[in-house]
Amino acid sequence: MEFFQRVSQQLFELDNTDTQHELVILGETYAAVDKNGAQPEIETTTGVFGQMFGKDRGWNSRFLASVRKLLHFTYRTKFEPIPKDPAGPSPMNLGTLFKDNPLNSIESAINHPDCFCSDIGWGCMIRTGQALLGNALQRLRNMAGANDACERETQIIGWFEDRYAAPFSLHNFVKEGAKLSHKPPGEWFGPSATSRSIQSLVHGFPACGIDKCVISTDSADVYEEDMEPIFAKDPNTVVLLLLGVKLGLSKVNARYWDDIRHILKSPHSVGIAGGRPSSSLYFFGYQDEYLFYLDPHTSQLDLSSLDSSQEKFNSVHSQRFNKIHFSDLDPSMLIGVLVQGLTDWEALKSDVSWSQIIHVSPSRPQNYFLEDDGVVSESDEEEEPPGARNSTLGGEYIDVIAPMDQQADRYATDDDFQDVQCKNQNILVVGDEDSTSPDTEVERVLVGQETVPLALPPEPQQPATAPVCD
Repeated sequence: MEFFQRVSQQLFELDNTDTQHELVILGETYAAVDKNGAQPEIETTTGVFGQMFGKDRGWNSRFLASVRKLLHFTYRTKFEPIPKDPAGPSPMNLGTLFKDNPLNSIESAINHPDCFCSDIGWGCMIRTGQALLGNALQRLRNMAGANDACERETQIIGWFEDRYAAPFSLHNFVKEGAKLSHKPPGEWFGPSATSRSIQSLVHGFPACGIDKCVISTDSADVYEEDMEPIFAKDPNTVVLLLLGVKLGLSKVNARYWDDIRHILKSPHSVGIAGGRPSSSLYFFGYQDEYLFYLDPHTSQLDLSSLDSSQEKFNSVHSQRFNKIHFSDLDPSMLIGVLVQGLTDWEALKSDVSWSQIIHVSPSRPQNYFLEDDGVVSESDEEEEPPGARNSTLGGEYIDVIAPMDQQADRYATDDDFQDVQCKNQNILVVGDEDSTSPDTEVERVLVGQETVPLALPPEPQQPATAPVCD
């Protein structure tokens, strides 16, 4: 079985054709190639497979080892059933049938016709959110010391198994999504719904090692007045920041490319989820103008069904990754930042002092407040309808049958609107859906210079009349 897994990975592994630019992965930097010219150790195999395994892919072996350490979560099948919502999507659809083993789909349809036993086609944003959270926990595991590192990682992997008993399972993401973001099972998540679910699950499971999760669903603004009381209470508090941003209208402007590089090169970064038209990916590094990512759009059997710890380890670790050019990114994404205490917080503030994406300010504007659960929200004088608060109109990440490259072509227009100057505005995007529905979200979008308001027509002047005398 291990041999065939290696064959599958080698068939799709990426060649490195850039021998000049450094390789960056979540705060670690490597030369484009091994300085001593050494290549990764590969088992000797004869024949065609031997030539395939022995092919020089051109990557730095230390970089590949770091990629292999990352937690990678993908679609799963035949997991513990998730009951459908009467008003939600149906578990039975042709997309799932063609993207999974048909026997699995037929078995699930017969045994659990009203339940989801796979997240194929709708769970990609949840899976990349799990990757962001999982690699944050990995960072804490590495800080704990090498003696219990293997045992700690086995424990972390178990937290993400696809069953309700696992604290960070897809099942519990869906459960929290229904409660906090009005997302029924089978419906695609956006960055805001994902961040709300992560926050709730982290706060409900303090044993994970993250003490506080602070999210901003409409910007990457962080306020000292919110963070400093946390560290005043305990200077060793571990805080996970989840920052939902939309860096443009249809694509990420080139002026933000350096900022994204800087975020991923920071030792505080735990990755970025989202950022691909119609599909969510987990971005963990870059080389020059290309971002590296792990793709959740492959299916595997339920993680909890695997027999051994080694099988589970191999199932969530892969040396198979891909890359995408900055110009092909969708602007809606979720940025993860891990702050390990007061000293780390001071270092982060210095690290992002010039950033056009992440802003640390002493206090928020008067119309913003931090709720008890750590969500940065906007306060309006008028009463908001139920469910409208704290929601943003983020892009939903869906898995479509059409090739993703074709989808990217749709964003070639409206380039003139991308010359942004990092001005935060509240923009309501009105689509075909009813703007009062819970899915209507308002995002803080970085737009160009000053936004000129539409002039309202002048009020009609009443003709002057002579006073009427009795």
